[in-house]
Amino acid sequence: MQPKCLGIFREITNSPNRENDDALILKAVGEELSKLGVETHLIEPANIPLINPRQWNVVMAMCENQENIGRLLSWKGPLFVNSIESIMNCYRSEMTDLIWKNSLSFYPPTEKRKIEELPGRPPSFINGRGCWIKRGDVHNTCSHDVQYVRRWKDSKMVKKDFISRKIKSVIVQEHIPGDLVKFYGVGPKKWFDWFYHRPQEVSEFGFSVKGLEEAAANVATSVGLEIYGGDAIITPESKIYIIDINSWPSFARLRNTAKKHISEYIYSLIATQKKGRTNENSGKKRKLKI
Repeated sequence: MQPKCLGIFREITNSPNRENDDALILKAVGEELSKLGVETHLIEPANIPLINPRQWNVVMAMCENQENIGRLLSWKGPLFVNSIESIMNCYRSEMTDLIWKNSLSFYPPTEKRKIEELPGRPPSFINGRGCWIKRGDVHNTCSHDVQYVRRWKDSKMVKKDFISRKIKSVIVQEHIPGDLVKFYGVGPKKWFDWFYHRPQEVSEFGFSVKGLEEAAANVATSVGLEIYGGDAIITPESKIYIIDINSWPSFARLRNTAKKHISEYIYSLIATQKKGRTNENSGKKRKLKI
């Protein structure tokens, strides 16, 4: 019987300025899977209640908001890539807890706070370089979900903005000067690539690409991601800091390469599933090896 794969697009509210790119990577992977003999269909999140999950072998879920994630948690049968638990683990508060639990040294000094605790005492790492205040739940829904403040007292304005949008918790993170790098991975360690986010602004501090891949893979494994992307800072001393990671990024600049690696990876999971070596997925994380 021909294997079947269902792709679920990301909500438009969770794709600020990336609506088209997010959709294009899912479409591109779907086309590659079709070439491999997998019947693939793509739906909008609003259509989740209309789906019988037992008709699908694999679900590629890009959706992120709590209502849609809650619906998928009840599904029995298909294999999720990424797992529902890992998508939830990418909410910044949960991600920070998991990184702390695994004592990952390449995560910048960070504090979690409830919104009402702002400004409160300055973070222990506050310095003349300032810090970043990020909403504690989903990744960006608009440009000011992550805000830089040079002076701690300026966090009052961030608090006012976040409260107006019903954001209940924040992540406060030390500002790390250096070159901003975008990275993408599959597996982890099945495929990896990176590029400078704004090449015209970087100093091109030397660093180990293997070290970047290792750091990204460790963070991805900590939260359970198989298809992932994120941001890193390379310091003048060549130290690598992972400052963010997320599920199913757009892979925009690397789409033509990424689509082949993602589709081949998913096809390998389907083949393994056919041999009866994977468990029925109910939204729970599978143990990943790196």
